[in-house]
Amino acid sequence: MSEQLSSVEVTSPPGKTTGAWSIWFRRLETADTKVVCVAIFVFAFGVLFLWRLFLQLEAGDAAIWDYVAQGILRGEVPYRDVIEIKCPGSAYLSAFAMWLGRFAGLRDVMSVRFMQMALTALLTVVTFLVAESFLRERKVALIASLLPLTSDHFVSWAEGGTQPKLTMILFGMLTLLLIANDRPFSAGIFSILSFLCWQPGLLFTGVAILVFSRYLTSWRDWRALKVLAGAAVPLAVAGMYFYSAGALGDLWTWTIAYNFAVYAPDGLRSPAETLNHVWAVLNRVFKTDIVWFLLGLVGLCLYSVARVVRGLRLKLGIKAPDSLVDALLMSALVYIAFCLVNLQSGPDLIPLFPFFAVFVGWLIAESARRLSSIRPATKSPSLGREVVALPAVALLLVVVVTVVRAATYRLEEWSLGYQDSQLEVLSELVGPDDKLYVHGAVEILLLLNRPNLNPYIMWDHGKARYVAAQKYGGSIDNMVGAIEAEHPKVVVVARLRHVPEGVALEKWIEEHYQKLQITGYDAYLRKQ
Repeated sequence: MSEQLSSVEVTSPPGKTTGAWSIWFRRLETADTKVVCVAIFVFAFGVLFLWRLFLQLEAGDAAIWDYVAQGILRGEVPYRDVIEIKCPGSAYLSAFAMWLGRFAGLRDVMSVRFMQMALTALLTVVTFLVAESFLRERKVALIASLLPLTSDHFVSWAEGGTQPKLTMILFGMLTLLLIANDRPFSAGIFSILSFLCWQPGLLFTGVAILVFSRYLTSWRDWRALKVLAGAAVPLAVAGMYFYSAGALGDLWTWTIAYNFAVYAPDGLRSPAETLNHVWAVLNRVFKTDIVWFLLGLVGLCLYSVARVVRGLRLKLGIKAPDSLVDALLMSALVYIAFCLVNLQSGPDLIPLFPFFAVFVGWLIAESARRLSSIRPATKSPSLGREVVALPAVALLLVVVVTVVRAATYRLEEWSLGYQDSQLEVLSELVGPDDKLYVHGAVEILLLLNRPNLNPYIMWDHGKARYVAAQKYGGSIDNMVGAIEAEHPKVVVVARLRHVPEGVALEKWIEEHYQKLQITGYDAYLRKQ
């Protein structure tokens, strides 16, 4: 561990818990880190299995990225053969999981879900290591690692299929761990791996450069340049791969150009609309657990103040010997700023879970430390012991809530098995040479293991307008005409409510297709 982290004062442990039941906690404090990490991984994976959300239906963005991964195994190249706007790293991880799973006789969907469970369990371990490295308190780190597993939303997103935001924050937290251990080259590598899963992961590269260069004031030790050198490696590998596949231009178009030219401008809201939207998403996701989010926000604010006060008191500022500690704080603040500008839906909160869990743990430990020093606690040994025990009690509460919620959770919506039964109609209708066109309900292509008629699986957020301008002379009718020219036997459409261009698609369907009776889907068979 870098000596630069050894002088943190704002998180000094509140003391040892006393009492008969505290022996276990003291042993936990002194246990070997590797043993604790293995125990966390096993516990987390067991809890994820206990939730049983790997049996949920296939839907949404996870289905899209599972389909992209399946296409990779068919020889397709993202952005050239199927259009999406996030970076491709997660899809290639899922493709690898599918490839391995086929050897074991697993279906593609389940291979990815078990991989996602393993990645989530790994994230709990990395979160523990990051919190312990930066905050120097094991019970805080344990609270931080396990707290996200209490949320059914977090677990559902993690277990429901390929989730770029999960792998983005996993590689991002690994970057922070490498920063804490003063390994700039490796930090650069993992920061770009985070970016290659989802573009906001680039924030970890920026944070690493800032802290290793003492906020751009010191380059003589080469550490900031090592970050850049490390970052260049995976970026160059990805660039060469897509160049060799003839898809480098497509990669740039859909991950960078489209996002800046269309997606970001179309998604802008006024400050009032942004705050209302953010609050609505938070309430929908957290419900009564909003208290944990608010505690994390309070902890983040107080930790920020403590860091500023410490810098002013030492009169060292950016030259403080523990300046690497700021990497954790800066990463959280930058991602929060991103959410305030471009929070789309609940899964965008995934990267916030580890950060807020860390600061919830810090707030509990810091509160215990400060309360134990006030007069009533110092005059009453029994009260002082109870105050000092707060972090241990909080940890026990998190463990109990995690296990109880996982064990008692029941799927209220469709299961994957029910979804399969509904799609048997399509699997019987579509022969090996028949073509399908699917918009939105990409899980159908995934579960049938069939490619789409064209790369345009979603027309939302101006994609149809953008594609029409590039390839069809600006005409949506020409775009629909190109689909008609292929005479797809089956068409399935979903998620067209906020797509103005979808009117042309629906008109074409009405003229050439008749509706099939499949629960939950607008599926159509071509008229004879």
